[in-house]
Amino acid sequence: MIDEKMMARFWAKVDKNGPIVSHVKGLGCCWLWKAATNSDGYGLVGVDGRTLRAHRVSWEIHNGPIPAGMCILHRCDNPPCVNPAHLFLGTDADNIRDCVAKGRHVTHPAPPGEGHRSAKLTDANVLEIRKLYAAGGVFQRELGERFGVSRQNISYILSRKAWAHVAT
Repeated sequence: MIDEKMMARFWAKVDKNGPIVSHVKGLGCCWLWKAATNSDGYGLVGVDGRTLRAHRVSWEIHNGPIPAGMCILHRCDNPPCVNPAHLFLGTDADNIRDCVAKGRHVTHPAPPGEGHRSAKLTDANVLEIRKLYAAGGVFQRELGERFGVSRQNISYILSRKAWAHVAT
């Protein structure tokens, strides 16, 4: 429930003098969430012991409850924005269409191996893991600890379910 006390806390964390949106005529400036955000930049706010996205709370303050299964999308494409004039209701499919229409949808697969942004290993590490295991006397768990990955990851490397592009 969003009561007066909650709304006062909410608005204390909003800067209504954010950047003016240039790619959408007449939209005006973003109202930026200045408190906690997630890794994608969306504002986070605690409400009744739950953590909610700030733009969804802003929508509810101005428009009432969000129907089940619906998304709150940004016209401005600015995740920390909570300006109700920049927000609109849509489905998951609407969100994807909006993303594609604005050129934000990644249509190519992530690069394999060390080229992937979250890779913890290099091709050389994978070759060494396979070499050490083939020589015997070392457990997958030990290899995982040595290279900073899980035993399951080592198993996938050895069975070529992962890093299959690295030839030995």
